[in-house]
Amino acid sequence: MKNTATSTRCVGYDAGKCIKGRKRFFLVDTLGNLLACCVVAAHCHDGASTARFWDALALDNELLDRLQIVFVDGGFGRCFRQHLAGRGVLAQVPKGVVADKGRFFIHTKRWVVERSIAWAGNNRRLAKDYERKTQHANAWLYLANIRRLTKLT
Repeated sequence: MKNTATSTRCVGYDAGKCIKGRKRFFLVDTLGNLLACCVVAAHCHDGASTARFWDALALDNELLDRLQIVFVDGGFGRCFRQHLAGRGVLAQVPKGVVADKGRFFIHTKRWVVERSIAWAGNNRRLAKDYERKTQHANAWLYLANIRRLTKLT
């Protein structure tokens, strides 16, 4: 995600996407509701960052203890998959393509996460990263999800 001039801490450069900024990791349920999120500098490796994120979440989380399958993006690689396999959780990359839109493919499970990211992006505050600290950026993601859920009722 692109940063503004005010976000000065924990900013990196992602060579794969050729962008300076931060990365957001989302853990959502099957409906797309945000369970947990993490904001890190863009230069952090996906697999190692999510492994640390998972360990921090799993310390006292009963929901994650009963989890059997996690659908992940293909970019998370072997590191995160092996990390989850050591904890008895299968990390699976969705293979089934629902729709082919030229160079863009909609996968069976991945659209749930993509939709959650789009819901977060509907908030003006989250369109760019204005926050100096990643903890504040993370808090805004939770607030955006709470706002979305309260609008539904």
